[in-house]
This record gives sequence, structure tokens and C-alpha cells, in this order.
Amino acid sequence: MLKKIFFKFIFLFILSLVSANSRVAFSRPGNMIRIPNFDNNMNKNLFSLNASSEILSSTQNSSAFSLSALNKKGYQYGISFVKPVEPTNSIELGFHTQKNVLSYGDVNLNIGIQDILFRQGSDIANANGLDTRGISLFAVISTKKQYFKDYAISTHLGFGSGKINQDSHLYLSNPEQNLDIFLGFNFSTSIFKNNGEINFITEFDGKGLNIGLNIPIINNTYLNFGITHFENFGNFATEDKTGIEKSNLTGDAPSITIGVAFNIPQMNNTENNISKLDKEPLGNGIYAKSDTSILFYDPICTEIVEILKDSIKFNNNIINNLNAHNNMLKHSEAILVDSTRKNLLREQVSQSNQNKAMRHLSRSLRYFYDQQYRNALSEINIAIELNPNLAIAYGRRGSIYYKLGDTRRATLNWNVALQLDPEFTEIYQMLEAAEDNRLKAVEISKNIGEIKWI
Repeated sequence: MLKKIFFKFIFLFILSLVSANSRVAFSRPGNMIRIPNFDNNMNKNLFSLNASSEILSSTQNSSAFSLSALNKKGYQYGISFVKPVEPTNSIELGFHTQKNVLSYGDVNLNIGIQDILFRQGSDIANANGLDTRGISLFAVISTKKQYFKDYAISTHLGFGSGKINQDSHLYLSNPEQNLDIFLGFNFSTSIFKNNGEINFITEFDGKGLNIGLNIPIINNTYLNFGITHFENFGNFATEDKTGIEKSNLTGDAPSITIGVAFNIPQMNNTENNISKLDKEPLGNGIYAKSDTSILFYDPICTEIVEILKDSIKFNNNIINNLNAHNNMLKHSEAILVDSTRKNLLREQVSQSNQNKAMRHLSRSLRYFYDQQYRNALSEINIAIELNPNLAIAYGRRGSIYYKLGDTRRATLNWNVALQLDPEFTEIYQMLEAAEDNRLKAVEISKNIGEIKWI
């Protein structure tokens, strides 16, 4: 009884579809609101029927009736019937097609063309006939991730032109062809396992935000609810308002959407199956060649096959993840090998610099004892340049500066030496002696540059 009432309601609803913009919600191939997408369940259906209406105000609504199907070669076709708000009294027939050109794991790439429109009955000059000015070219990448057992998220990211990102409620005689990005998410949960999945839809079509809900009523039958241009929902039905709040319909006016969808499943050829059973034995089990009762178990077999397919996909994903992890480990191994080589080379270079620094340090000591302080300073500077962490080099440079009468630089270098080697006790003694003036100072003659002891 409830089913009869429901089908009567659907029939009256379809008859009430009277006016629309071109891309009415739920009127294009796929299971999103307005953006192009890839429907993973489309291959299970012979075709799908959709009827939807966008309520703009009490006197204006957008509505459509559409049909879509997928052939064996992967081409998805769609036909939509629309009666627009503008041009007035016109009828639009739209053609849409897309093709899955690449599949990798659960990622699919689709390209297609939509909104090839044929219009009749318009009151506007030059608006009738074939209209390709708002034709939509697009490419979309779709992926579906399963979470837990009964939850999944589908993501659709792509770009398109024409009416995909500029579908105004108002008629545009010369629309611009712009390229824009669109993004959509479909969260599905199998709460009603007997009837199908509930889908929560959110999408950005390049110009506005749309949200929607897809609820299964009976098997292969869904009710669609949604809001288009949700960001402008505060201006809903401004034509019905009074005073200064009243305004005419705008191109990006929000709408409340309601619709119904029917999925017609693929039917098995029973006669062919029977003839095949008669010709080919099925073994010694319960389904011998004279037993055709397997036909009654076909839905169960189909479900098992789908479960096995999902299991194979899951295992393939595990293998892909393991391969990716293996590649990551190989990459990490290569990085460690390179790092080890670099450290070894750095150690060899450091050892070479250490040897050179010690040679210059030895030369500076020889010049220091010969009282050739300038040459000693030059050698010690080279040693520090080769090894900046050599505490003894800074200590010796401090002694050289002290011999040259530059107490400030001497003290500075001795402090650096102590920072590098806090247990350098000789430096402490020299600093204490310098503070008590117990070290001999030197004076540089301004005339002949010779050293004179005081």
C-alpha cells in the first residue's frame, strides 16, 4: 500500500516539473549535485532516471528530468530535459558524455563534455536551436576510500569550463568561457543495507557551495534533498519578500532542491543461462547439468562475487602499500649510505685539515721563540682557519698578541680558548698574571719596527 502511494507521489512530482536553469541539481550523470563525477556503482545499473526541482521562490522553481547510462566500453551518456526560467516558454534538451580514461587502484580519471543544448520555444531572438555557447568541457579525478565496514568517502577534484562554473538562473546571450576548479565530497554509510547507501554531499562548483542528502526509500529508489548556493541562503526567495528586502531573481540565487532517482539494475539473460547449463556440466555437486536451480541463487552468487572483488581490491591495496613501504625503505637505505659516505669524506677532510693545522701551529711556535711575532701570527691564523676548534691555537694567538702589546686581543683569544677547552689551566694562569701585570709587556717601535723589552 505504501509503495503504491509513493509511486503516485513520484508520478505527480515528475508531471509538476515546469521550469529550470540548465544545470539543475541532480540532473547530470553521476551521484553529485552539480559537478561532474565518477559513480563507482554505475556499472551495476542498466540506466538511471532522475527528476529534481530547485525551489527559488513561491512562483519560480528550476526542475529537470534526466536519464544516464554506462556502456561496456566505459562511456557514460546522459540526456536531460529542462524547461528554463529564461528564456521564457523555452524547452531545453541536453546531451552529456564522459569516459573513464585511467584507473589506478581506487583512483579514476574521467574526461567529458556536457551541456550540448538544443532549445525550442524561446521568446528571445536567436535563442532557439543548437546552443554550444555554454558547452562544458571537464576532467575530474575521483577516488573512493572505505573506512571501517559501512562507511566510505568519495572525493572528486577537477576543472571545467562553460556552465560547470557559470550556470546563471538568468539567460546570458553571450556567456564567457572560463576555466575553473571544482571539488566535491560524498560521505556514504550503509545504514539501510537492504535499500542502499545514505549519501551526504558537499561540493564547490567554482562559484558556490552546494550541500545535499541522498536517502534510499525502497530498493534502487532514492530521495534527493539539497541546497544550492548555500553561501547565499540568507537571500532565499527574495521575490516573495516585501519592502526594501524584495528583489528580482539573481543569477546566483540560492534554492532548496528536492528530487527522486531510480536505478534500473542490469538483468541477467535467463534463457542463455539455461542453455549454457544444458550444454556444460557443473560437476558432481548440487548443481548438476540437469539442475537449473542455480538461477534462483544468482543474487547470492553476485553478492559473493562482489565481496571477492572487494577482497581482491583490498589485498591489492595492501600489496601496493607494502611495495610503497619497501621503496621508502630502499630510499632511506640510500640516504643512509650517502650520509655515511659524506661523514667519512668529512672525517677525512677534517683529518687532513687537522694535520695541516698542526704543521702551521708548529711553525708558529718556532717563529714565536725566534721573536718573529708577525710571522708567528700569520701561521697561527692559517692554523685556526683550517681548524676553528683548536683551543691551543687560540691560546697561542693570545700569547702572540700579548707579546705585541695588544692586551685586549690577547684576553679575547684566551677566553675563546677557555670556551673550547675549560680545563686549559695554563690559560687561567696567564689571565691571572695579566690582571696582576706579572707578564712582560712589549712595545712596537714606530720608527724602525723593532721590538724593545721594558
